[in-house]
Amino acid sequence: MPIDKIHYERNHIIIKERSSQSQTQDTPLDEVTGTISVIENERGKFFRFVPLGLEDVMTDDWAMINGGHSVICQKNDTGSVAQSSSPLLKYRFHFNLNDLRSIRRHHMLHGIAHMVFILKDGTTLPAFYFNIGGSKELLQKLAQYLQLEKSTQDSRLYIVKDDLPRERHSQTTSAFDQLNLFDNSNDVMKRIRGNDSRRTAVERFSKVTHFLKDTLLGQSDIISTNEDDTEGLFGPDLTALMESISGDLRESNNDGFEVIYKVDFKKLPEVARGQPVTTKEWQMAFDKDGRMIDVEKMKERIFRGGLESNLLRREVWKFLLNFYPWTSTREERIQIAKQRKSEYHSMKVQWKSMNDQQKQRNTSFRDRESLIAKDVARTDRTHEYFQDDNNIHLVILHDVLMTYNMFNFDLGYVQGMNDLLSPILIVMDDEVDAFWSFVGLMSRMEPNFHLDQAHIKRQLGNLHTLLQFIDAELANYLTDNNSSNMYFFFRWMLICFKREFSFDDVMHLWEVLWTDHLCQNFELLICLAILISQKTVIMESKFGCTEILKFFNDLSCNLDLDTCLLSAEKLYIQLATHRDIPTSIAKILGLPTGSDQQQFALTTDSINYPRKVYTQQPRGTMNLDNSYFRQDSEPSLIPSRQETTNAVLDDLLMMTPLMEL
Repeated sequence: MPIDKIHYERNHIIIKERSSQSQTQDTPLDEVTGTISVIENERGKFFRFVPLGLEDVMTDDWAMINGGHSVICQKNDTGSVAQSSSPLLKYRFHFNLNDLRSIRRHHMLHGIAHMVFILKDGTTLPAFYFNIGGSKELLQKLAQYLQLEKSTQDSRLYIVKDDLPRERHSQTTSAFDQLNLFDNSNDVMKRIRGNDSRRTAVERFSKVTHFLKDTLLGQSDIISTNEDDTEGLFGPDLTALMESISGDLRESNNDGFEVIYKVDFKKLPEVARGQPVTTKEWQMAFDKDGRMIDVEKMKERIFRGGLESNLLRREVWKFLLNFYPWTSTREERIQIAKQRKSEYHSMKVQWKSMNDQQKQRNTSFRDRESLIAKDVARTDRTHEYFQDDNNIHLVILHDVLMTYNMFNFDLGYVQGMNDLLSPILIVMDDEVDAFWSFVGLMSRMEPNFHLDQAHIKRQLGNLHTLLQFIDAELANYLTDNNSSNMYFFFRWMLICFKREFSFDDVMHLWEVLWTDHLCQNFELLICLAILISQKTVIMESKFGCTEILKFFNDLSCNLDLDTCLLSAEKLYIQLATHRDIPTSIAKILGLPTGSDQQQFALTTDSINYPRKVYTQQPRGTMNLDNSYFRQDSEPSLIPSRQETTNAVLDDLLMMTPLMEL
C-alpha cells in the first residue's frame, strides 16, 4: 500500500447538508465532522476528507461512494475483518488534485469560511466548513501544486488552469460518444475514459439509457433495481427521448438576439420575498358567506411568501389545484366535497373489482399496475410519512395512482407521477382529497408525460431562446459545447423541481408557481436564474456537454429557494419593462405584444418593488448572488518565502495565472 506524505491536515471540518431530498426544511442539516488532508504518494497528490469514525475503514482504493448506506470492511479487536454498513461513507472523498477544475471559497464577515470543490467531470462536492479556520492555508497549499487563477467575474472562484487545451468534441460526434458513457456502478469517481470504437450500438444505447435514467430521473436511495431489467420500465419514454437526442444535440437555435437587441441584464432591480400567509390571514380573506373577497390579492400574497404550514396548505391547495373554485361559497364547497368523494370511490371500485382473467385480457392495465407497484415501493421512503414496509400511506399512494389510471386511461400512469403525488398526499393526508388535488395538478403537468415529450422539448427550446436574449455569451457557449438543447434541465421540467430542493422548499415552490401570479412559464425564469448564476463556473471551467449535465445534477438540494425566486423575478421585471422585447420572448412569458406592449411597459415602470437586505447567509450551500455575502480579505496564494523566487512573487502579487508554481 502506498505510503502517504501529508502536506496539509486540518481537523474539525464539517459538511452540512440534508441527508435526502425527502427531508423537510425544518429537518436539521446533517453535520458530518472529519479531517481534510492533502497527501502525496507514488501515484500523485490527493485531496481527501475522512469523516470522524471512519479512519480505520478499508475501501476499494478510496473510491468515493455515493449510495448512502454502503457495505464497508473494518478490522475488529481480534484482527479479523468484519463487514458493516455506514451512512457516513458517502461523505468520504478522495480525488487526485489533477482532477480539480475549480474552487469556491465563501467567507462572511465574522462568519465561518466554507469551500466547494468542483471536479473536471462536473462533480460538485458538498461544502466544507472550516469552523476553526484553515481555508486560507488550504488554498495556499493547493496553489503550490496547481495553476490557480482568480476569476475576474467572481472574486470567490479560483479556476485551475491546464497546460494543455481541453479536447473539443466535433459537432458531428454521435450522441452516444458525446455523452461520455459512464459505467453503471454507484462509484461516481470511476469513469470510463475515452471512447472504444469496438463497442456495439446496442451496448452504447444500454449505457445511455441507464445514465439518462439516473441523471434525469435520479436514483432511489432505498430500493435497488436491476439495471439489466428487460421489462421496459423506461422503454417508451427514453426511446422517444433517445430518438431525438442525436439531432437535438447538434441544433443551434440562434435567433441573433445578441446582435439586434442590447439589454443590460446585469443591472437587475431589487425585489423582496414576503412573510408566509398565516391561518388567521387566510380566514380573514373570506366574506360572511365563505367567498374569497379578493382572489388576486391572495394569489399575490401566496406568490410572495407561500403558506405557513401544511395544515394551512391542506385548505389552500384545494383552491390552487381547482378542487374548489375561488368564487365558491362555504355551502358550495361542502356539496363539492361530497360529490368528489362519491365519484372517487366509484372509479376506485372499477379497478378493484377486476379479476385476474380480466387483467390478463388488458395488457395496458396489467403493465401499468406492475409499474405503479414498483414505483410506489421506492417513492420518498426516507420521508417519515412513507417509512416502514407496512406503511398504510404507501397503500393509499398506490390506490390513488391506480384510480388516476382509470380516470385518465388514455394517458394512464407514467413514471414521475408518483413524485408529484407524494407531497400532495403528505399535505392532504386524505385519499379523496389527494386524488382530486392530483387531478388538478396533472391538468397542468399532463403534457410533460406525453410519449413524444414534445412539450418538454418545446420548453427546453424556450429556455434557450430566453437565454439568447438575456445572456448571448452563455447561450453561444452552450451551443459550442453541444448543450443548446438544455437537456440538463430535463428532470427539473419533468417533475417540476421535485428532486432539486428540500421537501418543504418543493411545497413552497409549487404553491408559488400554482398562483400564476407574475407570468406564465415562471419556472423557466427560475431555471435561467440558476443557470446564469453558474455561468462563471461553467465557462471558466470549460465544461463540455457531459460535465454540464453532471454539474447541474449535483446541484440537487444545494440551492437556496428564496434566492432563486428573487433572481427569477428580477429577470421578469427586466423583461416586462423592456419596450422593445421580441415577440417570441413576449409570447413565452405571456407578455403583451404590439401596441399593448407599450402600454404595459409604461404601467410596470410605475411599480415600486420593496427591497430586502440579507444580513446572514441564506439556507442553501450553493448561493447565487454575490451581494448575499460580505467578503473579508481574500487569501493570498503566495507560498512560503523559501519556496519562491522574486519572479514568482511578482506574478502572484499581480494576481496573474500561477504558471511558475
